[in-house]
Amino acid sequence: MKKALQAYYTTLFLILFSCSLFAVADDEINFVEMDHSIYLDPWQSYQQLMDLQVAAQSYDELTYLWWLLRKAQTENLIYFYDDFNRSVEQASNLVTHQTPLAIQARLSLFQGLINRRQGEYSRSQELLSKSLLQAKEANLSSLYVFGKQELAYTKTLTEIFETSMVDIQEAYVEAFALKDQFLIASINETYGAIYGYLNDYKKSIDYYQKAFEAYQTLNYPAHVAEAIYGLASTYRYWKKYDLAIEYFEKYGQQIDYTPNSNIKFFSAYGIGMTLAEKGDCDQAIPIIDQALKLKGVIDYNAELYKRKATCLIELGQLDKAEKSIFNAASIFANIPELMGTTWQLEVIKISSKLAYARGQYDVSYNMLEQYHEKYTNLLLVNASQRLHKVRARMEIERQELAQTLAEKRSQVTMLEKDKRQRFNSQERYFKFFVLGLALLVLLVILSQYRTNKKMHLLSTKDSLSGLFNRRYIFDYLHSALAGSHPDKIQLSIILIDIDDFKKINDTYGHPVGDDVIRQIAKLGQEVFRQDDIFGRIGGEEFLCVLPRTDIIKAKKIAERFLALINVSQLLKDNEQSVTVSIGIAAHSAQSVDANQLYINADQALYQAKHLGKNQICVF
Repeated sequence: MKKALQAYYTTLFLILFSCSLFAVADDEINFVEMDHSIYLDPWQSYQQLMDLQVAAQSYDELTYLWWLLRKAQTENLIYFYDDFNRSVEQASNLVTHQTPLAIQARLSLFQGLINRRQGEYSRSQELLSKSLLQAKEANLSSLYVFGKQELAYTKTLTEIFETSMVDIQEAYVEAFALKDQFLIASINETYGAIYGYLNDYKKSIDYYQKAFEAYQTLNYPAHVAEAIYGLASTYRYWKKYDLAIEYFEKYGQQIDYTPNSNIKFFSAYGIGMTLAEKGDCDQAIPIIDQALKLKGVIDYNAELYKRKATCLIELGQLDKAEKSIFNAASIFANIPELMGTTWQLEVIKISSKLAYARGQYDVSYNMLEQYHEKYTNLLLVNASQRLHKVRARMEIERQELAQTLAEKRSQVTMLEKDKRQRFNSQERYFKFFVLGLALLVLLVILSQYRTNKKMHLLSTKDSLSGLFNRRYIFDYLHSALAGSHPDKIQLSIILIDIDDFKKINDTYGHPVGDDVIRQIAKLGQEVFRQDDIFGRIGGEEFLCVLPRTDIIKAKKIAERFLALINVSQLLKDNEQSVTVSIGIAAHSAQSVDANQLYINADQALYQAKHLGKNQICVF
């Protein structure tokens, strides 16, 4: 029953939150803090944003830009890529130098994603780097880390593994410091992709699994789908085809959060590629054709054409295979950044198989030799002492070309020792960073504490006497008497004034007069009780507030103070003694507030002066 009530109140809270978030009143709309709600339900968020499309026309320019930005964000998550591209372009056309960097950085990131999908990887890296600079300048830590991991993934697509690993490691350290579970999950997902491309499939699966579990905890359906897709792809590269198909099918079930049919491209792509690589070409080709009819990603289509060509060669449909090879080669020719990568070089290898199937053995042999030469050079170019050492072994067995083609074997082994040392170094760096940061924060806190303490003392203490100052003691008196009744609270005050203080200054000088004030303050601290509030309220005038003290007790305390003054030698020569006059008043029906109480004590002090000084008068 308790869990049911908790679920009910949680649901009610989410409904009320959504309603308040998408209120249509122009002045109440706030699109800045929408990331979490969009990640929770991108399709519902998209519909709610579209409901505001008419109202958005009347927004001020900044609010309209935020609306466009959030609309683009939802379109990206539900795979409305054409709409996403248009929204980003529309928003970019409205950007000026006055546009907040929070908007500019997100738009640069979105533009980088668009260029990456179009195969323009160099331009994508430029825009993602620009987003990083903008986010850093605006102190948008989370956006900065997210952009850095997107940049690392983009570099991986063009096989720039060294810098991508450095970038993603830096992003992880910063995300860990921010304690942002979503960013950590995103980085783990990118680690999974990088290790998959490096053929370290076990590590790839481990990182994708971490990302998947975190996204499930956050309940972000689009990101859960991406992690499942990453697991499926890695199992496919690992040649664990049954597991790959199982996860691609799970992905197909997970993407029901969006009605966009084009998203089915990725599921069809994965299953078609897996079946083809498994050798089930009869099943693979129809699914590959189905994927090619959908609006997919351009470089993914190139992979589909390559795999379809391989199957067609095995089925003896050589003319159709040649057409598929041509289509793949055309796509790579329009993506300069992919020329010379393993993906593009595979077109040469498949072309060699086609030539062999046609009996063109010399052509086939030359193509295969060309492929091996370029592939070996590529391995050497990608080698890096900082990231990993590559051990490549190529064995080519040549027999009669009529019987078999030489098979190429390559194996890239990453030395875990180097990576482990690098990781440990990064970990030590992070620990030192955290320790240094903690010490810095501690020093700042201590400094702030001391500064606050000094400021507090300056605001309550009189610098000459060391007693409470006028403002503090009168604030205390007003507070003590606020709303109080004389029958319920006993409180008295003692007003003290140094007799003939001007004469002391004129005779001995102001430094001596200041010393007299300090000595009287010290004597007062000896006489007055710990709970009494003793302060200097004027040049030579002092006030002591005595809580829970009636007029009789107050007079006895004042008498002890006067007696102590009279026996103390406050001046070095004995020609002139220092005396004080004292006026006492108590909280009563005639002095119910602080102002009247002080006036009464002042009148008593005046009477003491009038009667000859060095004495006490009670009002």
